[in-house]
Amino acid sequence: MNLIEIGWAGKAHGLRGEIKLLVQEFYEDDLLAAKSVLIGEPPVPYFVEYLRGGGAIIGKFEGLDAREQISLLSNKPLYLMTSQVQAVEEPEPDTPWDTVIGYYIEAAGYPDLGPITGILDLPEHYLAELTHEGKDLLIPLHENLVEAIDEDAQRLIMVLPGGLLDLG
Repeated sequence: MNLIEIGWAGKAHGLRGEIKLLVQEFYEDDLLAAKSVLIGEPPVPYFVEYLRGGGAIIGKFEGLDAREQISLLSNKPLYLMTSQVQAVEEPEPDTPWDTVIGYYIEAAGYPDLGPITGILDLPEHYLAELTHEGKDLLIPLHENLVEAIDEDAQRLIMVLPGGLLDLG
């Protein structure tokens, strides 16, 4: 069973067994259409009696009629099965280099550097953030320095000036 974490169960709402559900915005419609949800670690299924939106989502589950019962679910992860979720578009990368996060840098005269842990977006250019032998490094990402991108091997083939590892 494949599950997608969509948010968290919040605090009990009122005295009749209702609970506030904190959900990522793009899953709200999927949750409001669901007949059941899974809550907690390990996930336990609960059948939906009703869900109402309009700001925060308030839910009521079958068999849970008291504030004391529902409060046991507070601050637990909330899941839907993948079959209950409509396809969500992948977010656009923030920079044109975000696709190389996780890649290693290969350059003549250098050991393998990486993996790239982030991309720093400066006004004039981008820098790859990585750690090498306990030292944080920033490697410039410029079209004149990048010779090739090997997607299969997850490698950035670069021409780097000497001494980059000696900085800092």
